[in-house]
Amino acid sequence: MVEAAGGSALTLMQIVAQFFSGFRDHAVYKGRQVFLYKRAQIFVGDVYGAFGGEGLGAFWDIDQLTMFADYRVPVVLRDMGILSYSDELAAKVERKEVIPAGSEEELEIRACTVVAVEQLRESIAHKFRGTGAQLPHAIQLDWWLWEIGEQNRQNHPPHHRTLTIFY
Repeated sequence: MVEAAGGSALTLMQIVAQFFSGFRDHAVYKGRQVFLYKRAQIFVGDVYGAFGGEGLGAFWDIDQLTMFADYRVPVVLRDMGILSYSDELAAKVERKEVIPAGSEEELEIRACTVVAVEQLRESIAHKFRGTGAQLPHAIQLDWWLWEIGEQNRQNHPPHHRTLTIFY
């Protein structure tokens, strides 16, 4: 599969989603199809990371992947003041109520997390533009934010609860 992708992260993600139904992470939001493909993107990110971005892990379009939208990073972004929930949603999360997979609330949490990480990436790029610094991809920011979340999971507020095979 990796070789068949021809060095394209997006093509590999599509191949994985095509052949493994558990990786077809999509839903309908207000009448529109939304594709998140968290696990398919993680697969590509793992190949990229395992090979250090070289050989089989050299993807010319790795920067086109988003962060891996699940439950840990939103907690970190909320703690940093980057992401906020409505009072109603925050109360549900605090009470550890299950937020149904594919619901508007669940999709909004995940999509807003993707957008927030993209905006964070753009902010970093703007700050360091012209310095010669190697700028992080969204997946690298995801790895960093996930690690912060794991290290501080005892001190963070609860994450949203969703029963799903996609994360």
